[in-house]
Amino acid sequence: MLNVAVNACKINMDATQQMDLSKEANNELVFSYLTLRNLIGFGGMLLPVVLAVLPARTSEYNGFEPSISDYFYTDRGDILVVMLCVIGTFLITYKGYTLTERALTFLAGVCGMGVAFVPTKKDCGDCGLSVHTGEGGILPSLNGTGWHFAFAAIFLLSLSFISIFYFTKTKEGEQKLKPDGRRTQKAKRNIVFITCGWIIIGSLAILGVYFIAGFDLKPFPMVYVFETVAVEAFGFAWLVKGQTLWPDGEHYLSRGIREMKQSFN
Repeated sequence: MLNVAVNACKINMDATQQMDLSKEANNELVFSYLTLRNLIGFGGMLLPVVLAVLPARTSEYNGFEPSISDYFYTDRGDILVVMLCVIGTFLITYKGYTLTERALTFLAGVCGMGVAFVPTKKDCGDCGLSVHTGEGGILPSLNGTGWHFAFAAIFLLSLSFISIFYFTKTKEGEQKLKPDGRRTQKAKRNIVFITCGWIIIGSLAILGVYFIAGFDLKPFPMVYVFETVAVEAFGFAWLVKGQTLWPDGEHYLSRGIREMKQSFN
């Protein structure tokens, strides 16, 4: 009986493996991978926008909060936490092509959640509109400490390194130029990856100088603006990696529409 059960398990495993190979051959697994990249990208790009639209309270910074993190103590606090957790989960589950890339995406995912779970310093009076009463966060003893800034910096730096050093990797023998001398789609994407990565690093450098020098540009939301620039660059890089822009071959939207039409015929 034991041998029969073992053989049955082997048969099921072989069938599953053959099914996965079939999906890979038909690009089904590849397209699901592109979807994950696009979800990370859209989530990143939407985060600052969703938080800032139609605020429920006045602000000393032209209607914005001083930083993205400060939205934790507003009526958008739950949105901030949920979106950071979703982006973090997607990053943790993302499997890169090398161990280092996987480690960086995992680190970025954990730190993204850390930004949500270890909020910034409470600086909004009684925070009457906040969904997070009291101190907020799941680790109150760490709130308002350097841990929050460390999580945020590591989150963005990890994503910049991924964009610059790993998204730009090419397959062996892959050409940067077409026979007519024009750049391939991959070469165009690489320019975007490098640009976005350095925009993130540049934004963090500017904010570092801003904090160290003790500038105060109120009512201009300096921190929010450059955090947004960095987050938008991160999101845009992942959208491009997901081939929403400059795709190889048929765009996934065109492919989906074509397959939908075929299913109705």
